[in-house]
Amino acid sequence: MTRTVSLEFNEVNFDWIQFYIDRGELPAFRGLIERHGLLHTEAELSVEELEPWIQWPTVHTGKTLAEHKVFRLGDAVEAGHEQIWEYLERHGLRVGAILPINAANRCEAPAFFLPDAWTDTTATCSPDMLKLFATIKGMVQENAADRRSLAGTIAALLPLAAPYLSLRSMPQYLRLARLVRGHRWVRAAILDRMLADIFLSLFRKARPDFASLFLNGAAHVQHHHLFDAACYDGDHRNPSWYSGASARALDPLLIVYRAYDSILSDLLRLPDTRVLLSTGLSQRRNERQQFQYRLRRADQTLRSLGVSDFAVHMRMSRDFLVSFADAEAAARAEARLLTVSCKGDPLFSIDNRGTSLFCMVAYQDSPEGLAQCALGGVPIDLSAEFVLVSIENAVHRTLGYHVDTALRAEDVRALPLLPLSGLFDRVAEAALAGRGR
Repeated sequence: MTRTVSLEFNEVNFDWIQFYIDRGELPAFRGLIERHGLLHTEAELSVEELEPWIQWPTVHTGKTLAEHKVFRLGDAVEAGHEQIWEYLERHGLRVGAILPINAANRCEAPAFFLPDAWTDTTATCSPDMLKLFATIKGMVQENAADRRSLAGTIAALLPLAAPYLSLRSMPQYLRLARLVRGHRWVRAAILDRMLADIFLSLFRKARPDFASLFLNGAAHVQHHHLFDAACYDGDHRNPSWYSGASARALDPLLIVYRAYDSILSDLLRLPDTRVLLSTGLSQRRNERQQFQYRLRRADQTLRSLGVSDFAVHMRMSRDFLVSFADAEAAARAEARLLTVSCKGDPLFSIDNRGTSLFCMVAYQDSPEGLAQCALGGVPIDLSAEFVLVSIENAVHRTLGYHVDTALRAEDVRALPLLPLSGLFDRVAEAALAGRGR
């Protein structure tokens, strides 16, 4: 019998991975590609639809966006489509998952299921793991505004995470910890290394037939710091107030890719285990200057703008959901928020869902412009209400990648471009074949 791992390296760009392989780096990635090749996938073509909270539900259900209609982060809970974990459970397999993005836990008896930090669904794990998960969830949700020191981060996580950490990973944690001061992006690599250790510990103990691991750190670093990387050959540079990586001769992409290479190596060493690696999307360099912002204190800011009687739920990056008692209250709030502008354009884009508003910070120009806002035509300075999430060094593209350790490189080269929705069948067939079903 063979167990199956679905390794979800969100948006990792293998063009950039190959750049570092050619420089003698990333031995696990090099061996994986040489032995098993790269299958290319294609997601939706519309720019507005190229989001991981859309594409991963496509992978997990085998349905396109037009079919699953999961458009916003958190929507999977209400969608009700059968996902890969329930499908495999229905066929007699025991399953597990760590942080699958925009996925609902509808399993009957999973070995473990820890949902992402923004999806309101049940976690299935031990009480101790639930405490660790709650701590990680809080840090992920408030990452942009979190000013916790390295010591504070370690103090919060270490007592809870220690039972799951691998001794093999300790040198890597120490190397990364030495880089954290002044470089918040390093925390993404540390967190993903920790999540991989947790996954490996649970996978070995619970021995599910199929389990998935979603990691987002590399996508985060690519978005924020491609301009600091050796693989970037364009003309843009990150300002020193935004990133000090170049001043210290640090390559953020190489550092996070090395962490992923180590994680990949650990997974490939699992006995009797078939690994399927997928990226969903990938990224390309951004040719224009583009800033992303997040509300620092969303509830306070909305009240100052005249919105009342609501509950706010922060989502990834610049998105937030505001819920109301009824559709009439939501409509009043929408009308009010649409009177807020920045440099003459709407500050927020709003999707009215009846009793809730899914909102996005629409302003993407330089920070100074946030002082030039208006509320109903009256000038107002909102610069203190926002925190800069990123200068978008890289943006999404439809191309993705897939590797299956049961395939040979020479066979994969002959395969055509695969629609992303086709990954469901590939993953399901691999898992069922491993259990002889």
